[in-house]
Amino acid sequence: MWPIVADLYTPLLVLMVFWIAYQAGQLKPAVILLSVSLLLVFGFSALELKLGIWHSWGLDFSTHTAILLPFYQMLVLLVVLPTPEPDKQGMHSLILHLKAFMALMLALVAGVGYGALMMQLGYHTFADILTTVISTYPLVWISFRLMRGVSVSSQQTEEAV
Repeated sequence: MWPIVADLYTPLLVLMVFWIAYQAGQLKPAVILLSVSLLLVFGFSALELKLGIWHSWGLDFSTHTAILLPFYQMLVLLVVLPTPEPDKQGMHSLILHLKAFMALMLALVAGVGYGALMMQLGYHTFADILTTVISTYPLVWISFRLMRGVSVSSQQTEEAV
């Protein structure tokens, strides 16, 4: 049963992110941001495959992990974007920070859970996953940071990224 869960995890996360983007009126910006980010991640993955850096360290580059990072980043961004109008008591900032915290926690729990599942099934080791995150997340962050003007709400995008 767990291999089926692992196989369904990524497609379900992708569908969830696109559904949330659609609901937030951010589908087109989400597709653009994810396309650029995934292009960088796949480019890095291809370069790694060619150079064999992880193999030379006795590790395995986790493409599963690398592909999920842009979707976690987009999930955080989409949860932060739709914020209410500021009120007289300054609740706008508090609500924004709470939403960002909750989105980060959701992405963290989902990512750690999936990582644990990959290790349990023998797909990857903790070192495989950790080195993949450390090496590829900067590419995701850079792509989202450089493309922040693509969003309908660039000011809020800048705060979230």
